[in-house]
Amino acid sequence: MKRIENLSIRETVFQQIRQAILMQDIQPGEKLTEAEIAEQLGVSRTPVREALHKLEQENLVEIHPRRHCKVIGITPSAIREINMIRAQLEPTAARHATTRLSDHELNYIGGLLEKSRRHSDEADIKGLVEIHDQFHQTIVQGSNLPRITTILENMHEYIVSFRTSYMSRQELVQRSIEEHEAIYLALKNRDEDLVEELFKKHLEGIFEYEDVVIESNLTN
Repeated sequence: MKRIENLSIRETVFQQIRQAILMQDIQPGEKLTEAEIAEQLGVSRTPVREALHKLEQENLVEIHPRRHCKVIGITPSAIREINMIRAQLEPTAARHATTRLSDHELNYIGGLLEKSRRHSDEADIKGLVEIHDQFHQTIVQGSNLPRITTILENMHEYIVSFRTSYMSRQELVQRSIEEHEAIYLALKNRDEDLVEELFKKHLEGIFEYEDVVIESNLTN
C-alpha cells in the first residue's frame, strides 16, 4: 500500500499544473522544467515528473527528455473531440435525470436561472460561468448514471475553460440562458422526450462556439 500523503502530493501537483494550463495561466508554447516547478510548488522533482508524464498522456504538454517540457494547451482538435463527447452523453444523462431530480433540485435549478439573468445584466462573466457550470452539473449528477457522470466530470476543467471564452459574447449568453429556461420547464413537466430533444439542440450550439473559443485562445 502506498502512503496516503505521498499520493495526495502527487495528485495535488498534477491538478495544479493541469488547471494552470487549462485556464491559460501557463500559455501554449511555454517551456517548463521539473526543477523550476518543484521550487515554485515547494515539492521534490519526483511528483512534478510524474505529473508532466500524465499531462503528456492528455496531450497538454510535450516532453523533450533531458531538456524541457513544452506546453501544448487546448488545441482545436481537443475542443472538437470534447464537444463531440458532450453532445453524445449529456442528452442521455438529462433524459434520465428528468424523472429522478427531486423537487428541491428543480427549485435549485430554477434559482440558478434567476441568478444567470442577474449576472447577464451585470456583465459578470465569472458569475455566468459558475452558474452555467452548476446548471449542467446538477442535471448530469441527477441522472444517477455514475459512469457517464465520471466521464463528463473528468472533462470538467476543459469545459469551464471553453465557457469562459464564449460567455464574453452577449448574444451567446442570451441564447444559452433562453435554452436553459426551456430545458428547465421541460424538466418541471417531467417530459423525458422533450428534455432530451432540447438538450441535443442546446449542445449543437457548442460546435458553433468552437470558433469563438479558438479565436479567443489565439488572441490571448
